[in-house]
Amino acid sequence: MTAGQDVVILADHPVWIAVPAFAPAIVVAGVVVYIAVKNRRKGPASPTDEGTP
Repeated sequence: MTAGQDVVILADHPVWIAVPAFAPAIVVAGVVVYIAVKNRRKGPASPTDEGTP
C-alpha cells in the first residue's frame, strides 16, 4: 500500500508555537519543587512543632 498523492495537511504548526502555553506551568512546577526540596532539607523548626496543626 502506498500513500496517495492527494494528501492534504490541514494543520502544520510547529511545536515552538505551543511553548508559551506550557512555559508558565513548567515555571510554577519548578518553583513548587524548589520550595518543597528547600523545606524538606530544613526539617522541623523544633521538636514540639511535630504533629501539631
